[in-house]
Amino acid sequence: MQRPSISAPPSAPVKRSAAADAEQFYEEKDPEAGLVPLSVICFVLSAVLMAVQMFGADAVKSDPTGESPIMVPSASVQSWESRNAVTGVWTNKFKDTLLPIP
Repeated sequence: MQRPSISAPPSAPVKRSAAADAEQFYEEKDPEAGLVPLSVICFVLSAVLMAVQMFGADAVKSDPTGESPIMVPSASVQSWESRNAVTGVWTNKFKDTLLPIP
């Protein structure tokens, strides 16, 4: 004769394997998954803001000569530079304008 199988009471804990126990603690979730779209949006907004600031600063002319504030100023002749009218050679006398160091 066969013995009837023994069933566990409903309050008994369910047997799990070691892999199943470890699986409940190590879920594969990326905590930074939602940050990529946010970073792309922030980058696009910052690029737009930079363009608005550049073109806004270009439209305001603070100099009556008409030069833009974001442009490199034109080269002007300094007091220590001189050009020979005949040969067209520039000479630099910057060392002569410096005060001697005591």
